[in-house]
Amino acid sequence: MSDKYNDDGFFKIDPECHLIGDMEPINHFPGVQMWWRAIDGIMRPIMQGTPEKYYSMLEPWEFQKSNDPENIIRAMDKYGVDVACLLPESMMDTTGYSSRWCTNGDTWKAVEKHPDRFIIEPNLSPIKHRGVENAIWEMEYWVERGAKIFKYYSPEDTYINDPELWPFYKRAEELGVVLDFHTGFSWVPPGKSKYCLPIQIDDVARDFPNLKIVAFHMGYPYCDDLNMVAMGHPNVYLCLSLLVPWAISAPYKFGKILGEAMRFVGPDRIIWGTDSAGYGAQIGTAVMGLRDFQIPEELQWKYGYLPLTDEDKRKIFGGNLAGLLGIDSTVRRIGKNASSEKTSSSSTKIEKEKTNMESAYEVLVSTPMGDLSGKVSLNIDGTALSGSLSLMNNDNIFSGGTIEDERIAFSGELKTPMGKMPYTVTGTFIDGKIEAVAKTKMGNLSIKSK
Repeated sequence: MSDKYNDDGFFKIDPECHLIGDMEPINHFPGVQMWWRAIDGIMRPIMQGTPEKYYSMLEPWEFQKSNDPENIIRAMDKYGVDVACLLPESMMDTTGYSSRWCTNGDTWKAVEKHPDRFIIEPNLSPIKHRGVENAIWEMEYWVERGAKIFKYYSPEDTYINDPELWPFYKRAEELGVVLDFHTGFSWVPPGKSKYCLPIQIDDVARDFPNLKIVAFHMGYPYCDDLNMVAMGHPNVYLCLSLLVPWAISAPYKFGKILGEAMRFVGPDRIIWGTDSAGYGAQIGTAVMGLRDFQIPEELQWKYGYLPLTDEDKRKIFGGNLAGLLGIDSTVRRIGKNASSEKTSSSSTKIEKEKTNMESAYEVLVSTPMGDLSGKVSLNIDGTALSGSLSLMNNDNIFSGGTIEDERIAFSGELKTPMGKMPYTVTGTFIDGKIEAVAKTKMGNLSIKSK
């Protein structure tokens, strides 16, 4: 393995790194077979024209399909990818909606094994088909455990701008999460391309202006439509996932896609990605593609594109997504530039984040009905605080709280027999002990650790 992959100087986050799961139990479904035939078909338009020198940089294992998360880590190590948002494939349309390829719970196990390299990206698809309320519940469940980024794959479900999805988008906006959409064509039947046209994002972004939207695949082949949508909506980010190998195999084609995106939204709202689905080569070509790329001078002259700078690449490779997720992109997690103590502040922060994701505290809440047992779950990210206050068999999710100098503050709504009741909590969190007061319209509630 060459050091040049680790030392290119770019912090990298992959927002679309798929965990396929064990296919053997479902390979007999015609829809599954159709899906994989389409994957084979994708290789031709993506890889045609790739110079021989790039093939020589790829090893045989990188062309072998694998469902082992350790294989993803191996590719990340080789190509200097710091963090991957691990995304389980759903593709329930391929099995007649009888089963998923891989569950969010399966993915969580891999994340727990490598918490410094993997971030869980729960796949909430299909939302409408299984019930919007069920999808909202699962989103809240994973937010409690620290999830900050989610995927919706509409080709197996319904139109992105289906009004029945509005309660889901509203809750995602309230929770402050990043929501990734598949946009453009399905690429892999039996998914329906009519469900993921990028112009549909316009309705969602307009009605939910604070929802952090990432549009995968640049909306290809409707990149111009997506650029226009993103130009008018600053909460829409464009993701290059799947298309980056064209930087190697079709540089003029990729140069026009990236050049137009830079024209309409600039480098601050473009995100790199792999769309890897079990092959190390997908990670390798996506890294090499952007790392070595420059918009051809002829395109710069013909269309007025600006040359791509190292600062642009820094933002696209990881800086922009790191900002959305609250990740410190100055601390490398790979190669010689990683903190040597796995080390220093990076490891301490990562281990702390892991502990906090699992931190739940039994409390006693004094109410007008007497003392009730409850639970407070806290997710701490620097001075930011989110989690849930569980009481009377209801989990009351909150976000946007703060923790500083052992003092905590957060607010939300309590679900009660009389309906939802707003509350504001202030207090202390010292040595794992909570002592706080929740102010409500029914009076103050005392909250103390048992």
